Amino acid sequence: MNRTNLNTSTTPFTVSVYPIQQEPGVWFANYMISEYRNGAERVVANVSMRHATHCSEAKAKQAARQAGKSAAARMQRSAQRRTPSGQA
Repeated sequence: MNRTNLNTSTTPFTVSVYPIQQEPGVWFANYMISEYRNGAERVVANVSMRHATHCSEAKAKQAARQAGKSAAARMQRSAQRRTPSGQA
């Protein structure tokens, strides 16, 4: 399969998504945001979205991915404002 990477922006943040089955047929999402800087990676957020349950693993993954990407984008904008050159 030939895949094209549509995400061409460079960011030090990565989002990992973990769906968790609370009970049969009830899923909630968990996402973790890591930042890579100065040769090291560190976890900057680990969020469980227990307030929003889903009927499938796929829907929980989708919700976590959307929330995680949004949070990482906010962190990226915040990091750019803190550094004078715009480089995080």
